Amino acid sequence: MQRKSKIIAKTLGIFLVLIVSSCGFKPMYGISSAGGSDLSQVMANIEIDQIRNMQGRQERLSQLLQNNLTERISPLSSNGLPALYLLQANYDVEEAGYGIRGDESVTLQNLKLTVAFKLSDINLENVIMDGTARAIVTYDLVQSDFSNMTARNTSLERLSEEVANQIITRIGTFLSENPPGAE
Repeated sequence: MQRKSKIIAKTLGIFLVLIVSSCGFKPMYGISSAGGSDLSQVMANIEIDQIRNMQGRQERLSQLLQNNLTERISPLSSNGLPALYLLQANYDVEEAGYGIRGDESVTLQNLKLTVAFKLSDINLENVIMDGTARAIVTYDLVQSDFSNMTARNTSLERLSEEVANQIITRIGTFLSENPPGAE
């Protein structure tokens, strides 16, 4: 019985590989990606400008976004080559209270992070891609101010990770469909 189930599992695995390869699937990262170039090497040539809020100030969230983008976009950026692209981003955080009790106290806090970003070609000095990434998180408000502050900080960290992932996915998709030098 076990032998029969192993054979079925192998057959299904081979069948799945054939289906995925026949549908035109191409990996985004790697040498066999669209354009034949290694997208991770292209992404390593992105310089990330100082991230600021919409008022032009740097805050803790600026650092979180900067670090998340740097870790994900260009962990290989120490390759010594000059940057080909410049990523600029500004963000805005909206806060709103929900879950109003009878005594008009708020029990839930909603945080919405919106990041407007643009990717520019450094050599041509023109914007080749722009977009907006958004993420929302809700956390409980309790009687302890310290717990509320900790919950807010943790929520901001999660928001910055989610938005960084969205930005990276969009840039990766754009660069894999429009490889450098393919004009």
